[in-house]
Amino acid sequence: MAAHHPNFLIFIVDQMRADHMGRAGNRVIQTPNLDKLAVSGVHFQRAYVNCPLCMPSRSTLWTGLSPRGHRVRTNGIPLDPSIPTLPGALAEAGYRTASFGKIHLTNYTRRPDFPLEKMPPERFPELSDHWSSGAVESPPSPYYGFHTTEVTLGHGSRVGGDYALWLGREHPEQWERLMTTPLKPSTLGAQGCATFPLDSRFHHTAYTADRTIRFLSEQDGDHSFLAVCSFPDPHHPYHVPEPYDRMYKPEDVVPPVLREGELEDLAPFFKEIYERRLLLSGRMDPTQMSMEHRREILAYTYGMVSQIDHHLGRVLGALESKGLADNTVVVFISDHGDMMGDHGLLNKGPFHFEGLLRVPMIWRWPSRFKPRSCAGLASLLDFAPTVMDLAGVPAPEGLASSEAPKQPPAWPGRSLAPILRGDAESVQDSVLIENDEDYLGLRLRTLVTETHKITTYTGHRGAEPYGELFDFTGDPNELHNLWTDSASSGLRRELIERLHHRLAETDIALPRRLSHA
Repeated sequence: MAAHHPNFLIFIVDQMRADHMGRAGNRVIQTPNLDKLAVSGVHFQRAYVNCPLCMPSRSTLWTGLSPRGHRVRTNGIPLDPSIPTLPGALAEAGYRTASFGKIHLTNYTRRPDFPLEKMPPERFPELSDHWSSGAVESPPSPYYGFHTTEVTLGHGSRVGGDYALWLGREHPEQWERLMTTPLKPSTLGAQGCATFPLDSRFHHTAYTADRTIRFLSEQDGDHSFLAVCSFPDPHHPYHVPEPYDRMYKPEDVVPPVLREGELEDLAPFFKEIYERRLLLSGRMDPTQMSMEHRREILAYTYGMVSQIDHHLGRVLGALESKGLADNTVVVFISDHGDMMGDHGLLNKGPFHFEGLLRVPMIWRWPSRFKPRSCAGLASLLDFAPTVMDLAGVPAPEGLASSEAPKQPPAWPGRSLAPILRGDAESVQDSVLIENDEDYLGLRLRTLVTETHKITTYTGHRGAEPYGELFDFTGDPNELHNLWTDSASSGLRRELIERLHHRLAETDIALPRRLSHA
């Protein structure tokens, strides 16, 4: 494909909140490169994920489908390789496609009771067991449409994949140190907080940026490309290299939002999780967290974000030096946020609050987009149709329905191109979030509008129906649940009706039928 078609440089971070950047109003965190990108691009203030978990969210990014559509409805379910993907469609159109860092479209781990032989390397090339045994040394090519991949697996100080192979091969003394050096605990001892034992040059964030820069340096301008720079941070555990581990003082961070007794107004499992009667996989124990510890977790997270910001600047500088910036669409997004102590909760789970659902989203294309801050609603479901629209590439073959003129589009998201070009302030009046939680048997469905958020639950057979209803205009921190408020009953019914309509609207496209009978 000739280079007059735009290139795409996509930055993906893992578990970063929308308010963890200076341009979003956080006066403590230092993110100069991210702020500069936001000022020079379109910064969406209200961008949401469609599921607050890594694998479902990333599958939505690359397929353009809802979790019901691509069927990766929770973590631990691999994406069906027969489903057409955005990278595959761009590759078919002549794009060079590459991904560096975290991909996470197949499993990292397996259940102890699940036989390894039922997870063959060719189907599960991100499984840590296969990398440890040497059964996998690189994902197959193409991998969900990416012809070039160099992957990281996991988080903290035990990141594997191509990064681990590179570190052991090129810097064996650093690998030995990483494997044998005890982690230096944080000053206050908050769970998960420690100093990464290697110099920041050998951290997986630096590695991911380095590999992206090398790819950019190899582009000749004759072919358009899709390059993904996907950092595994700022996901827990909070293992941060110097000097970022001491860059922020816990007493200086923006504290979590919570109200005494608010869990009494929420679904019963919120309080049960907080009291550790239920402790979901991978979650820290909230009962063991003082406010000082919560603040220290925030300080370490700020450090992780500032480290990412530094390497974001390096990659953008390489794009500029290569003369590619003017014809490259740059996107910055996160797969989901983090509770970070809000409402007494940590990390992620079936908690549909703003800290977990709302993420940073920035789009930049010099001279083509109208730089500004945008209050219009957007979601990750809009990512694929927007990229395809800007690239001038049709939806992947196999997604389209029959030629019936009134069929809805194959991808349920909206192209954000009218907003990016300055022709519109919004392309939708609501976004849908869905979360299927197998441990508790819950099915969460949330509708976010310009002024309200409503969440409904199923899976609690025989129990009294419960849910959440928040009014952003009077309660932006979501501290007062109006679900049982009699004065809000009419509003609740109206929003539930809109939620049902959005569910039908975002369902998977009908397959192409072969005949009338």
